[in-house]
Amino acid sequence: MEQFDKIDAILHEGGLTPEERQTFIEALESDPDLARSYAGWQQICAHLRSRLPDTRLFVLYSLVTGGQAGELSEEESEEIRANWSVLDRVVESHPGFAEAAVQVEQDRQDFLECWAQVDRPPRKLPSWSFRIAAVIAILAVCFVAVLTLRDSDTALQTIAAASGEYERVELPDGSVAHLNGPATIRFDERDFVRSVTFDGQAFFDIAHQADPFTVQTDEAFIRVLGTRFGVQSQQGATQVVLESGQVEVASKAQGLPTVMLEPGQMTKVTDGAPPEPSTQVELENALNWTGFIFLRQTPLSRAAVLLSESRNVRVEVDPSLANETVTGTFAPDAEIEEILNALALALGTEVYTEGGVFRIAP
Repeated sequence: MEQFDKIDAILHEGGLTPEERQTFIEALESDPDLARSYAGWQQICAHLRSRLPDTRLFVLYSLVTGGQAGELSEEESEEIRANWSVLDRVVESHPGFAEAAVQVEQDRQDFLECWAQVDRPPRKLPSWSFRIAAVIAILAVCFVAVLTLRDSDTALQTIAAASGEYERVELPDGSVAHLNGPATIRFDERDFVRSVTFDGQAFFDIAHQADPFTVQTDEAFIRVLGTRFGVQSQQGATQVVLESGQVEVASKAQGLPTVMLEPGQMTKVTDGAPPEPSTQVELENALNWTGFIFLRQTPLSRAAVLLSESRNVRVEVDPSLANETVTGTFAPDAEIEEILNALALALGTEVYTEGGVFRIAP
C-alpha cells in the first residue's frame, strides 16, 4: 500500500470493522513509517479535540484567516467569534497547524478552480460545493500535520498485557496506566502530548498538570486534568468508573452531549451513541477487575478479608480494632507488608507476623 493510501486509511479508521482494525494494528506493529504517521495523526487529533468543542471550527477559522469569511453562514460566523481566542491558541500550540491552515484555503481554491473548468452551462456554484471543499480541507489538515510531525521523528510506543496479566506503564508526564490484560496502550514516547489510545482494561492514575490528559478508545474520549479512574473498552462499548477527581466523557461521534463524572460514578459509551447518564457505584465492586484494593471508610475487619483474598495470605485483626475504619487505594503490585504497615500507621497500631499470619493489633 502506498503511503498516501495508508494515511487515508488511518483517517477513516473509525469506520473499520473489527477484523480490519486488527489488520491495521498488525500493520502498525510491522511498518515503522505507518506507525510514525499514525502517531502524528493521533497528536493532531488530541490537540484539536482537547482544545476545541468541534474540530470543524478549525476549517472555518482557516477560511476566515484566508479572507473567505463571506463563505460562512451567520451561525458559523457566530461560532467562530465565540471561539476565536481558543482557535488562536490552538494554532500557536503546534507549528503544523499554521501550515495546515494555509493548506485548507489552498484546497478550497483548487476545488473551485476544478469546478470552473468542467464543461457545463453557466450556473451558480451549488451550496453543497463549499461543504465538499470543507471535507477535502479536513483531510488536508490531518495529512499536512502528519507530515509535519513525521519530520520530527515521532516514536510510537505500544505496550500490551496478555489476558490475565498485569502491566504497570509509566507515561512520560508521570501518569501511570495499570493494564489488566488483555489490554493495549499506545502513545508517542518522544513528543508526549498527554494523550493515549487504549483498548482493553486499565486503571489510570493521571498526574495533575495544566494541560488536559486524553484517553481515546474506539467509542469514546475521556478528558481529565489529574485523577484516577478505570476504563473498560471491549466489545463495542467503553465503561468509565471514577475513583477521584473529575473526568469528562464524550462519544467519538461529534455533536453529542458529554457526561461529567464525580468520584464514585460510572458511565458507559457505545459506538455512535452519547454517554449514558452517570450512576453511583460501589468502587469495591465496580473496579474489582482492576486488581486494586479500594478502602473507603471500610471497617478494618472487612479490609482484612479483602486483603486476605487478594493477596492469598491470612490477615487477622484484634477484636478491639474490628470496627475501626480505614481509607486508601492500593495497586496490584503493592506488597502486603507495605499495605498493612500503611494501615497500622494510620491507626496508630502495629503489625505482627507469626507463622505466615499477619495480625494488626494495638
